[in-house]
Amino acid sequence: MIALFAALPAILGALAGMVPAFVQLFTLKANNAHQLAMAQIQLQAAKDGMALQVDLANAQADIRQADHIYSFGNGPSGNRFVDALAVFVRPYITLVFFHLWGLMEVALFIYAVNSGYDLGQLVKLLWPSETQAMFGAIIGFWFGDRMMLRGAQQMAATIAVQPAQTTIIKKA
Repeated sequence: MIALFAALPAILGALAGMVPAFVQLFTLKANNAHQLAMAQIQLQAAKDGMALQVDLANAQADIRQADHIYSFGNGPSGNRFVDALAVFVRPYITLVFFHLWGLMEVALFIYAVNSGYDLGQLVKLLWPSETQAMFGAIIGFWFGDRMMLRGAQQMAATIAVQPAQTTIIKKA
């Protein structure tokens, strides 16, 4: 028993000398894990940055292509009649097709009423989702850019101020 008490200081001294090594081992392990996580985050950021640069280059190429495609109409031709006709063609075609669509809808309405369709069937016949989509596309083409020009800055400011919200849907 006395031998155990005599050896106890030697054992405790040896263990006390090993404690800093264990602390250093755990500190080194934590530092390595932190550096590995930071390297992974930096690698992901580099990948995202490269993808963003590729998307930006594609968008710029699309813009250059559109500029080249429409370069024929960038300036006046020198002939007032040709310039006026170039400005008038798209609205004219839009009006012709809109009036043609209106005449077809009136004819379809008259036919449906004479055939005895009820109001629910008539609405589905005259205003299907395809017609709604075409009408929305035409109105958006002619008037959507004005709304975007006015509201783009306001919308961007609103989005920048609002925090991102996530919705979690729980199954019942």
